Amino acid sequence: MLPLYGGGFTTAALQVAAVYYGVAFLLHCLVPLAVPVKSIQVQPRQPGQASREALYSLGPLAVKAAVLRVVELLGAWGVSRLYEGPLDTAAKVLYVVATVAALDVLHDAWFYWTHRLLHWRPLYRHVHYIHHRSVAPTAFAGYSFHVAEAALVFANEILVCFLFSIHAGVHRAYHLTTTAIHIGGHAGYEIAPFIPSGNREPPCVGSTSYPSPDPHSGGPGGGHIGLELPCAALNTVQHHDMHHRFPTRHFSLYFTHWDRWCGTEHPAYRAQVAEHFQALADARKAASHCGAPSAARPA
Repeated sequence: MLPLYGGGFTTAALQVAAVYYGVAFLLHCLVPLAVPVKSIQVQPRQPGQASREALYSLGPLAVKAAVLRVVELLGAWGVSRLYEGPLDTAAKVLYVVATVAALDVLHDAWFYWTHRLLHWRPLYRHVHYIHHRSVAPTAFAGYSFHVAEAALVFANEILVCFLFSIHAGVHRAYHLTTTAIHIGGHAGYEIAPFIPSGNREPPCVGSTSYPSPDPHSGGPGGGHIGLELPCAALNTVQHHDMHHRFPTRHFSLYFTHWDRWCGTEHPAYRAQVAEHFQALADARKAASHCGAPSAARPA
């Protein structure tokens, strides 16, 4: 079995490729066959698009593996703040939880501002345009971009090693997980069960509620009974999918606060999310009343 950390470039390359293509195949091919999913996309996908995106992802995956190898070398040379060893006490586990929270905040900020930089006209024209060839992206579009963009986006995986102490295995597991998150953001349908619901949990810090498409119903903001909306502080698949339709909007990765603070959230975003989840709730309600399968359109 391959080690999680310390196996060199080849091991890192196999890890990122397995996560990337495995999760993309699952979301693009298997999930729509197993369960009814409702597409959030307006434009049709192009013939052969998924194959093109999968091919274009090879370069960025190699860059990511090289970055992870650099992280290993920095740790071996003792010039970073990586550490190893068992996580065998409550204090160590709690520190890991705090580490992951800090990585989330830093990664999201890095992604937002480097993403905006990539939309600077010279960089967009020569680098970032590759990713935006996918107007209606598939799950294989997550890393379908220029290798120069990959070097910029993944550079934070090295930089964080100098900011605070990070367990080497946690660093590797976290940044493999971010690969899966990038893929999920391009699925073309909401992965709602995996997004905390603002209806079942306390309101997220700094979040705002979604408007209801049905002012006469009784859920959050007047929402439909049985309507479950994702936490408004967290990005949805719709959030990034709209970026592919409106390239000057929605630059963030995990959270919505940067787009709200900087005025780059699309004014129709929250209404569209509420409308989408309202339609899902109505379809479930209709199916439960008549015993028929969901009418959701496959992606």
